[in-house]
Amino acid sequence: MPRSLGGLVTAAGAAVAAVVFAAPVAMAGVAVPTWTVGPNPAQTFSAGSGTARFPWGLGANLPTTCESSAARGTLATVTGTANVQVGTIAPLTWSKCTSPFGPLYPAADTSTPWKLMVNSYNAGVTKGYISGVKLTLTMLTCSMTVSGRLATTYTNSTGELKVNDDSTYTLTVGTATPGCGGLAAVGDNWEYQALYSVTTPSGGTTRPTIVFTP
Repeated sequence: MPRSLGGLVTAAGAAVAAVVFAAPVAMAGVAVPTWTVGPNPAQTFSAGSGTARFPWGLGANLPTTCESSAARGTLATVTGTANVQVGTIAPLTWSKCTSPFGPLYPAADTSTPWKLMVNSYNAGVTKGYISGVKLTLTMLTCSMTVSGRLATTYTNSTGELKVNDDSTYTLTVGTATPGCGGLAAVGDNWEYQALYSVTTPSGGTTRPTIVFTP
């Protein structure tokens, strides 16, 4: 007996539904690029450095240094390929900083946490950058605000985070008080160099790991 129009519509609708509901099952097997943080997918960290350097000024790389620096933050497993945020930094401090003109007082503005971004991975080494960098530098009667990005390299085997600047990731003076005349001006570039030893959880002893799976 010929099937009714209603029966055909019902059968067609069931077939479409089967296709729609089967699609997620097929997609479940597709690999998603992932930056996996270990030993836990979400964790806190602390980091400390030895000498931190702020070479800058008058094209002479004036030797401005701090005896040490300390930071805390978070790390989390995320999906994506490049320019992906894998963590945050807040707070960050420096100790006993000096310049050729006397004491230097750097103060990091982490009211909006700085972002740890990742770009590439090879054999346990992750390269990326820190974005949202904002700080104030004060010496003598000069006070200036500096902002920008810093290049990073993190090595799983040592737990070391190298922070520096390069042609892509730089810090730039945004404002400068009149007392900065002859020392610094808006548009000048500051450099930053430090090597942080990272442990998790914050105050712990385990070196965190970052692994990229394409």
